[in-house]
Amino acid sequence: MKVHIIHENEEWTRPLVAALEQLQVPFVDWHVEQASIDLGTAPPQGIFYNRMSASSHARGHRFAPEYTATILHWLETHQRRVINNSNALALEISKSLQYARLQEAGITTPRSICCSSPKQIIAAAKHFKEPFIIKHNRAGRGLGVKLFNNQAELEKHVHSSSFENSVDGITILQEYIEANPKVIHRLEFINSQFFYAVQVDASDSFELCPADACNIEEQFCPTNPDGNKFMIIPQYQNASIEKYKKFLKDNHIEIAGIEYITAKNGTHYTYDVNTNTNYNSTAEQKAGLFGMKQIALFLQQELHAVYAANR
Repeated sequence: MKVHIIHENEEWTRPLVAALEQLQVPFVDWHVEQASIDLGTAPPQGIFYNRMSASSHARGHRFAPEYTATILHWLETHQRRVINNSNALALEISKSLQYARLQEAGITTPRSICCSSPKQIIAAAKHFKEPFIIKHNRAGRGLGVKLFNNQAELEKHVHSSSFENSVDGITILQEYIEANPKVIHRLEFINSQFFYAVQVDASDSFELCPADACNIEEQFCPTNPDGNKFMIIPQYQNASIEKYKKFLKDNHIEIAGIEYITAKNGTHYTYDVNTNTNYNSTAEQKAGLFGMKQIALFLQQELHAVYAANR
């Protein structure tokens, strides 16, 4: 029996592969652009970890999520142990679905309107106070996020050649939450349990992927005491952690990073659930906490459990 890693980006899986190899956990790399499945046969035994990303199209893998959905349904039909199953995938590739489920869980999200055309975007802006942002419904890494100070700026953009629609045709118009200092917090969960919280400098970009592959050059951050853009907060506490844990369990998400921003009045607005979570090595080295190692330990534990159940 082996751990099967379902993904479309080798750079993001390398730290996990290294952690599995260190623990001597047997694994199989299932890059969805190279894997093929026979629906007339049963899947192999073992466990299956879904790491499909909403930003796969940005790396030339336009239909990787759809193919992953087929793989996950095949696995689930045969009662295989899947970590971050098809329901988790559905949330990964749809911000609008994330917001709906978060609100059902009593978690505050920014006001958002989903639009399918430039005309709808412009009409929706009349329901917002300025400024506001647009973002892609299927994105990741902050792709498609742009800030506009007023409706005139928005209209000019959506009618220009620089306007890029979401790959699924849905653009979200969202209220802009102003924070001071300009940071966001990302809470990491493994086995649906809180692992650690990261403070991220958001003063110069909406692209906040913590993976080393996304941060080739270390960026100095004056907000964080150690100067790194990503800083793990020791002994972090937040009254919303229990709500987040329940949300993850109710939606069959076992590994995720949840991001929120704090408004000037102290309200926390949750705006992203990332089920293909990555970690920043610089921040982890300083804190002595290692996300991929913890995931590898979790996968090892689950593999042993499946092996024992099938003996």
